[in-house]
Amino acid sequence: MDYIGPISTAVMAIVWIIYFQVFYIQYKRNNRPYLVIHHAQNENPDALCLLVNMGKETVHVQCVQVVIFTRAGEERVMTVTEYRRVGADDRSIHQILRQGPLSPGGYLVLGSFRNIVLGRRSEDDEAGHLFEDITDIELRAAFIHGPSWSPVGVRRHFVLEHSGQGARVFPRNIYSEQLTRRKDRSEVRQWVESELRPEREGSDESENSDQTQ
Repeated sequence: MDYIGPISTAVMAIVWIIYFQVFYIQYKRNNRPYLVIHHAQNENPDALCLLVNMGKETVHVQCVQVVIFTRAGEERVMTVTEYRRVGADDRSIHQILRQGPLSPGGYLVLGSFRNIVLGRRSEDDEAGHLFEDITDIELRAAFIHGPSWSPVGVRRHFVLEHSGQGARVFPRNIYSEQLTRRKDRSEVRQWVESELRPEREGSDESENSDQTQ
């Protein structure tokens, strides 16, 4: 019966290892960043679009971009922001710049789809014609999450349908794609580099990425 003691010890060790693995997996899951790009009012292109932080930690939004696809096959990347002068005491600076800390449960109003795509041109007489030329858009945001040393991201693809009843916006699927894995870091980093245009590019100060401007 001398073998009962070592077996019991080994079994207890295995149980504790499994317990800590489950605890660690649960901890990572609970602290994982999760942002949602939300179209507030069904398919209306004039409805507001929100960037919502559904994670349990505050994130810092570095940039929000829209990729526009046209009928001619063109692809353009633009920054989602309002270009007007901001004073040092402007309380709405967070909404104006589309950047800064975003608390758990907080949201950032990106504007309507029409304004996101056309900007100030949405007030022009030819705004309808310009909007009809667009078939798809991709909204994406890069942000810093506390435990992550590299920017992580979120994106969502929308389809624009044009008919006699006017334009309608539909999401490609019901999910906002979370770009938080190691293999996604290079792509998200390039979003930020295209905005900031740093002197040194890459994952750290000494590494140069292969990004083409």
